[in-house]
Amino acid sequence: MKKYRVVVISTLSLSAAILLSACGNQNTASGTSRNVQYSLSSDILTLDSSLAADATSINTLLNVESGLVRFDKNANVVNDLAKSISISKDGLTYNVTLRSGLKWSNGDKLTAQDFVYGWQRTVDPKTASEYASALYPVKNAEAINLGKAPASDLGIKAIDDTHLVITLATPTPYFEKLMTEQAFYPLNQKFVEKQGKAYGTTSDKTLYDGPYKFAKGSKGWTGTNKTYSLVKNPNFYDAKEVKVPGVTYQIISNTTTAAELYKQGKLDLAVLDTPELVSSNKNTKGYKVLASPRVDALEFNQSGKVPALSNLKIREAINLATNRQGLLDTAAPYYSINKTITPNGLDVAPNGEDFAKYAAQPYTYDATKAATLFKAGLKELGKSSLTLSLEGDSDDAFHKAAVDYLKQDLETALPGLTINEVLVPKAQRLKDAQNNNFQIIVSSWGADYNEPSDFLTSFVSSSPMNDGRFNNPAYDKAMKAASTTPDITQPDKLYADYKAAEKALYAQANVDPLDTHATPILMNPKLKGVSSVNSGLIYDLRNASFTK
Repeated sequence: MKKYRVVVISTLSLSAAILLSACGNQNTASGTSRNVQYSLSSDILTLDSSLAADATSINTLLNVESGLVRFDKNANVVNDLAKSISISKDGLTYNVTLRSGLKWSNGDKLTAQDFVYGWQRTVDPKTASEYASALYPVKNAEAINLGKAPASDLGIKAIDDTHLVITLATPTPYFEKLMTEQAFYPLNQKFVEKQGKAYGTTSDKTLYDGPYKFAKGSKGWTGTNKTYSLVKNPNFYDAKEVKVPGVTYQIISNTTTAAELYKQGKLDLAVLDTPELVSSNKNTKGYKVLASPRVDALEFNQSGKVPALSNLKIREAINLATNRQGLLDTAAPYYSINKTITPNGLDVAPNGEDFAKYAAQPYTYDATKAATLFKAGLKELGKSSLTLSLEGDSDDAFHKAAVDYLKQDLETALPGLTINEVLVPKAQRLKDAQNNNFQIIVSSWGADYNEPSDFLTSFVSSSPMNDGRFNNPAYDKAMKAASTTPDITQPDKLYADYKAAEKALYAQANVDPLDTHATPILMNPKLKGVSSVNSGLIYDLRNASFTK
């Protein structure tokens, strides 16, 4: 699941003012002769597809890299670099034929071996990919990632330049959805090894096989610049279908500025991330609210570093003291309350219900019961009071509002609790979560594919994305059943396992789910070919064009 990032600064900075002036020089005429002008609210962290885990990096890679398959604008899986994929009757073997004549942006031939190398690199523990677990359905992937087998044992083999055989550890009906993720992209071994640790740190130190590539030098991504451009990739197999000449991205942390630039015709997309921005722009042409399969939740450090958070009563008390409706009324009234760790609207259970409704747990707000449990937890700890830190993003509007609101909310409901606010830049919060360097943290995750496993696999005890480092045997048991035959091939059993996993999380109060996002945006009505299915796919500009 993507670690999504939405950034806002409350005042117009000098750099933003300079950017406003620079934007005035952009060609904004309609038609396909100009670049699409997109605002992003936070910086790229890496262009290394094995390492990318934040939304900005992933959404940018979506336009410059390609894998075997992709999501189309209606969120259906279609072949991309694969010409055909056939699956054996037992669901374990995928025979893949690549399109002929595939090339990298430097002219090198793109072959089946590039997929072998890319996948092996992602699961290699030395790479430290947060997305390595996405490849676990592939035979031996988990053992390799845990250092128990060599990368050469991975169940992917190149038969020749255009033929791959992929062998799974167990049938995985959603495997083709998984393969849309950036962790499954091919990599040019010669180029990557030449760049070494510098690979992906700038656009000139990255190679591309998608519809666009970065412009060269300072017009590309230098690792620090706030404006950069993509140009059409002439070596892309479907280059003739790419309508616009390129994309210009501007990192605009002040989303009020982005909205103003949109209304001046200087941007084609602006995200509205505060209630005030929504209220003042909801009558603007191009305003819409998109479904957004993303969740926010509180994660607790249960590694033993914070003894109080290893106490079940303390965690239960915090969950019960969380006034989700009050938080959303204050910070994001267009969001919806979550009663699962998977987002509302993600998937449909076999009985026809939205999965989040089918698997809903009794997360509720009960300050009285919370105070009683908290007092009992303090007694078990031999304490009369407790101080905990709550970390969120200083450069994210919702995170900052959530930390401010929850500090007051929790301290009021739980006498004896003091919350210290820790607000850090998004990049630092992601590092702190990955390194287990926090007490309580506000986390945000977005869907990579529309199936519960996309979220649930992240909390098994062995997952590198289990930031809280908790071990819930009932949860692991449910997820093991959901990943093995026969359950994985029988929807009723599979979704019952997913529901059992949600129940196990709730029973142990391992996480505190808060909300499902919705994304209010302004999008140029003349910009066509962009998905409106969910807010993730609005960044896929392969088929973008302008009407006159």
